[in-house]
Amino acid sequence: MASGAARYRLSCSLSGHELDVRGLVCCLSPPGAFVSVSRDRTTRLWVPDSPNRGFTEMHCMSGHSNFVSCVCIIPSSDVYPHGLIATGGNDHNICIFSLESPAPLYILKGHKNTVCSLSSGKFGTLLSGSWDTTAKVWLNDKCMMTLQGHTAAVWAVKILPEQGLMLTGSADKTIKLWKAGRCERTFSGHEDCVRGLAILSETEFLSCANDASIRKWQITGECLEVYYGHTNYIYSISVFPNCKDFVTTAEDRSLRIWKQGECAQTIRLPAQSIWCCCVLDNGDIVVGASDGIIRVFTESEDRTASAEEIKAFEKDLSQATIDSKTGDLGDINAEQLPGREHLNEAGGGRYVPGSSSGSADTLPAPDPFTGVGRYVPGSASMGTTMAGVDPFTGNSAYRSAASKTENIYFPKKEAVTFDQANPTQILGKLKELNGTAPEEKKLTEDDLILLEKILSLICNSSSEKPTTQQLHILWKAINWPEDIVFPALDILRLSIKHPSVNENFCNEKEGAQFSSHLISLMNPKGKPANQLLALRTFCNCFVGQAGQKLMMSQRESLMSHAIELKSGINKNIHIALATLTLNYSVCFHKDHNIEGKAQCLSVISTVLEVVQDLEATFRLLVALGTLISDDSNAVQLAKSLGVDSQIKKYASVSEPAKVSECCRLILNLL
Repeated sequence: MASGAARYRLSCSLSGHELDVRGLVCCLSPPGAFVSVSRDRTTRLWVPDSPNRGFTEMHCMSGHSNFVSCVCIIPSSDVYPHGLIATGGNDHNICIFSLESPAPLYILKGHKNTVCSLSSGKFGTLLSGSWDTTAKVWLNDKCMMTLQGHTAAVWAVKILPEQGLMLTGSADKTIKLWKAGRCERTFSGHEDCVRGLAILSETEFLSCANDASIRKWQITGECLEVYYGHTNYIYSISVFPNCKDFVTTAEDRSLRIWKQGECAQTIRLPAQSIWCCCVLDNGDIVVGASDGIIRVFTESEDRTASAEEIKAFEKDLSQATIDSKTGDLGDINAEQLPGREHLNEAGGGRYVPGSSSGSADTLPAPDPFTGVGRYVPGSASMGTTMAGVDPFTGNSAYRSAASKTENIYFPKKEAVTFDQANPTQILGKLKELNGTAPEEKKLTEDDLILLEKILSLICNSSSEKPTTQQLHILWKAINWPEDIVFPALDILRLSIKHPSVNENFCNEKEGAQFSSHLISLMNPKGKPANQLLALRTFCNCFVGQAGQKLMMSQRESLMSHAIELKSGINKNIHIALATLTLNYSVCFHKDHNIEGKAQCLSVISTVLEVVQDLEATFRLLVALGTLISDDSNAVQLAKSLGVDSQIKKYASVSEPAKVSECCRLILNLL
């Protein structure tokens, strides 16, 4: 125990709530104020009575149809200079209040179970955790993205100071670190539900859990310290301003104050469950408990309660009875809590992007199948639309320095496609590999002639339509075994731009089967040539109405599979991935689907971290510019994900000039 330090003593007890106080948070305005939420369905704002001690309930807000379980403050903005109050409840909703009205400004709906934790970030972003096993990122009144990966209730969430980083703690015993909406790392160590998180710095945080321990972590993954002291579930943890000391509250009827890593003081309370705490700017500690009373504790002589009040508090303490079962969850039925069945499972999760497994399987050779100088699917010469012509600027013509500030890059209005081909080489390869195909998949001479006709009419821009029979043979060919299918995919990549082929493969009846077959060829452990040609085919789908509709309906699945190809080292795959993102951005610029934009921004942010190729970078920048043009919500979201700091380095690229020009135009918008 720290010696010689001032001890915390009762400052005041505040009655008002009729049931358990479940959440507390310091308020920005008025100074020294705080907000409480309770199972009595209300949210209350408490302001200091006088410079010394005591608080008055200034404002009581209602909007939930069931218990209120968590609260946070959304920082001030131009529209709401005093900030906003966000509360989460057992009615599955999040209510947003201003200080001006007892009713919510608006209600956020989307979670399928109790919302049990909230955290706010810069630019109006809000992160929520729920018993439905997900966390959601909100901007103003819209859900931007859903973080999926936990296998049980998400009890704790925090937005880290570094833009774009978020933490979630769960009843599956793990903590996950998310960057731009994707799980970057899973922290394992707790032996029971993780209940609370607190941020120490940009690189360190604390967690507390039902295993009665507190852990200090580095965001790189290491557990630095484990602190023991509580004898039951620890529900909340709060850090003192400007230092690394902290306080915790638990089911063992106590509040504990930790200084220099040691439990410096234990304060017992006359209630079973000490649900929540927050530390005020003056260092006083506010505590909420299952008896519905809020208590404030202070080190300051001036703010200490009178002798009579302390005597009354001590009398309450001596008379409090301890539940024989230690009342693990107050009067909540433990059997009905979600996630119990998951507590003995190992903390799972999805594939974590950024792990080293992705790159080893990708072959660095220019073409794993054919060697150099012959038909090479996706060789550099096939990278852009029409040889030598830049699909963004029209061509590589000289432009005077004066025109540099003119934005010729975004918003992009039309899809970018992969058009270049050498039909003779593609057919030659197809015929050669047909000889090695399994008997039941082999194409006859007649079949090969039909495919030759398709290729001929596509490459010669003929007005003739491919026949049903020709399309049937093309479908048969693209279902060849993975090691020989690539020339058939190349024919598909070219054909899908034809209106009747696009309609045939992408219509409502056939589209789902078509896209799932191509997605299966993008398997990160598969052949790079197949990955590349599947991505290019998807890019080319956008030119037809049916194809565009299919791409929009399959967006979530397609983008989450496509992004797994970012870890490879094949620059053509990176260019195709960037182009796919760009084509989605073109669609979202037209219809302002903010969830779609959020997924694209997440992909752009994630892929920019790994791409080396400047053409891929340029296409991602054009996609970014297109997404945020004419949309202040998308600008806010891009900033909150930290995309502006990510792209600054491209402003100084000298060659090609389009990279730095495009980058500077985007930075002006941000």
